[in-house]
Amino acid sequence: AETVVGGRYPVVLNRRLAGVFIHEAFGHLSEADFVYENPKAQEMMVLGRRFGPDSLTVFDDGSIPGLRGTHRYDDEGMPTGRADLIRNGILVRRLHLRETAAKMGEKPTGNARAQDYLVIPVVRMTNTAIEGGYTSFEDIVKGIKLGIYACDMYGGQTALENFSFSSAYAYMIRDGQIAEMVKDVILAGNLFTTLMSIDIIGNDFEWVQAGGMCGKGGQGMPVAFGAPHIRIQDVVIGGK
Repeated sequence: AETVVGGRYPVVLNRRLAGVFIHEAFGHLSEADFVYENPKAQEMMVLGRRFGPDSLTVFDDGSIPGLRGTHRYDDEGMPTGRADLIRNGILVRRLHLRETAAKMGEKPTGNARAQDYLVIPVVRMTNTAIEGGYTSFEDIVKGIKLGIYACDMYGGQTALENFSFSSAYAYMIRDGQIAEMVKDVILAGNLFTTLMSIDIIGNDFEWVQAGGMCGKGGQGMPVAFGAPHIRIQDVVIGGK
């Protein structure tokens, strides 16, 4: 495969990459202990702020049977359940344990998790996802004259609202068709700008249960993430 030509493209993320993106770039920002301790995060994560189009809903749910992040009660004894974080494009909730909920005047969400009995619980995601939409993969791609179909993830990093992810493999999209494979596709940008640039959400949602662990504060916890294919306009792509 040839190295991709850098620039700005409409990009379609496959389900695994879209799920990792929402977990890493947005999910950790929604954990209330991080927000409470970080003045910059408090300025960004204001409830009622628009984060995306009306079609975008992001949730965390530790009660779904059979997923890696599922457990009936969290490590403070709170029952788990679905917490919509972004609903119809608006930030409506944060993830909490009892302490952060009390400090911030909000309700606990059952997201206190500890790796084992030797450590105290911290706020952690469980099963985090972008809710599915109504558009087929074929129709998502069909409207793109020149773009990129980015699949899976090789690595990435986030710094507050800024992120960069390397897709594991990718293809050019030419005149509405998947074309040649390209390599070294690195997606970079600002989380808020990128979420607002999502224009189509697919109807092919699936849960991804990778075997790795989500790390935070020296603790590793099993999680799952889910998403359909999504299309994002005007994404910065690093390349030659």
